[in-house]
Amino acid sequence: MSNFHSKITTATLIASVIAAVSTIPILTYAQQQTNFSADLSGKNIVPPVDTSATGTAKFNVNPNGTLSYQVDVMNINQVIGAPVTLKNGTVLAELLNLYATTGGGNKQQSAFPTGQVNGKLVSDVITAAKLDGPLFGKNVTDLINYVKSGLVYVTIRTTPHQQGEIRGQILPSNATDPSTAAAPAMNKTAATNASTTTAAPTTAATPAMNNTAGTTAPTTAATPAMNNTAGTTALSVQRQCVSNILDTSTLGAAHQQLVDKIVACFNQK
Repeated sequence: MSNFHSKITTATLIASVIAAVSTIPILTYAQQQTNFSADLSGKNIVPPVDTSATGTAKFNVNPNGTLSYQVDVMNINQVIGAPVTLKNGTVLAELLNLYATTGGGNKQQSAFPTGQVNGKLVSDVITAAKLDGPLFGKNVTDLINYVKSGLVYVTIRTTPHQQGEIRGQILPSNATDPSTAAAPAMNKTAATNASTTTAAPTTAATPAMNNTAGTTAPTTAATPAMNNTAGTTALSVQRQCVSNILDTSTLGAAHQQLVDKIVACFNQK
């Protein structure tokens, strides 16, 4: 019985490790899909604009369903707007607060048009209240779906080029979100915790409990036979369970060796 539990513990431990390791590529893929960016230049305007201005717009999908963003630009002057649009120019959201002011008292004035900008133009969060055009009254997830489909652009409008001086298509980004770097460590911790939890009930105490019960109640002499039957049934169930978990159709070739070891474990007499 102890040998049986030892095999099950080993198999479960290996299964936990495989499950944790196998999840890492999936998590990485999902995290990459929450990061998007657009490279902004005059050549992306229709018709193209001859300008030395450039920029980058970065977006990150937040767990609460909002969309964080930051726009950095170089060599651009007199900015009057930064809309998120469809290819045909339909505005979906405005990244700048066009009602923002500078100064105070008698010196208060509109923040736009800006002066020369070399660096961060704006950083904020898109919420449902900022959606416009065909997305007015809808959720940010609808905008995110547009973005994932490659249908959305960022345009920086200036006084000399009011239809747009630089522009870029928002595409999935290779940039790594700060939380992504911690993900593998979290998975390793989870795997460690899972192995600790699994290994803890070594069931070494179980025979002692049965012996005590046998001493206290002699009438339970038939218990070993019941345990053997239960052990056989449990073995069958555990084999099926591990077989389901370690379905080779869902694991890569790199995991096949671990699968073979677990199968060999059950084949031991």
